[in-house]
Amino acid sequence: MLGTEPEVIQNYVETGQVKLLFWPVLNHGNPSVYSTLTAECAGQQDPALFWDVHEMLFENQDELWGAGRGYFVETAVAAGADQATFEACYDNPAALDQVLELDNIRRQRGIFSQPQFDIGGTIFVGAQPYEAFAQAIDSQLE
Repeated sequence: MLGTEPEVIQNYVETGQVKLLFWPVLNHGNPSVYSTLTAECAGQQDPALFWDVHEMLFENQDELWGAGRGYFVETAVAAGADQATFEACYDNPAALDQVLELDNIRRQRGIFSQPQFDIGGTIFVGAQPYEAFAQAIDSQLE
């Protein structure tokens, strides 16, 4: 999606025609869990921070395997999150429970890998060209 995401956002999200939702896929153990928790907690302060943190973590995913709490706090703060507010969320068991529940819902829907996209109930598996997304979105908008 990273290759086509900018076009989808520009042509559909920014024009108010569609909403882009992100659901975590926690299939890499703790790195997936705590990366998702980091993005969620940053996003609670400002939705734009969710995407900034998501991008930072994605670009540096090799570092996540040995990352601890400090790494995730530093990443969120570097993206612009208020540290105290972020840490209160990150350390709150309810926030972790929410991340795990989203993953559980995803698994119940039969989604076990990424990337997968649900456009109006049609599931796309794997990276797709922009045209595939545009065709599916346009058919839903008609």
